[in-house]
Amino acid sequence: MFALGNRSGSGFAVKTICLSGSMRFKSLLAETIAQAEAIGLEALFPNLDFVIAKEDLTPAMVQKLCRDEFDAIDKAEALYVLNPDGYTGALVKIEIGYALGKDKPVYFSEPANSLELDALCSGVIPVDDIEQFSDM
Repeated sequence: MFALGNRSGSGFAVKTICLSGSMRFKSLLAETIAQAEAIGLEALFPNLDFVIAKEDLTPAMVQKLCRDEFDAIDKAEALYVLNPDGYTGALVKIEIGYALGKDKPVYFSEPANSLELDALCSGVIPVDDIEQFSDM
């Protein structure tokens, strides 16, 4: 369907991924960006430094965060969802839909344990195997 693996053998390698994940995993997001950069992979996650209590968010702020993430998805070759223990928040689900609508493959760091989400996933790439993106 959307799997980059279909392009293997043609010399295709992912150079840019967009990360998606709940801000409750902010340190994992930052660590994954560093891991990706260490292997020459560009990892986009806009607004990593955005700090505000959930109850203080306004609709305008949420819209801006979504637009920034959509722009990053547009620039990337794949969406990489960091979902420890299968957790996928509402905004991450929106980002998954956006990526699929743009024909971008979506990879999870762990199975979502949800038929609906796992069916949309192009594959599972654990964070400690992120170099798989370079081998596609």
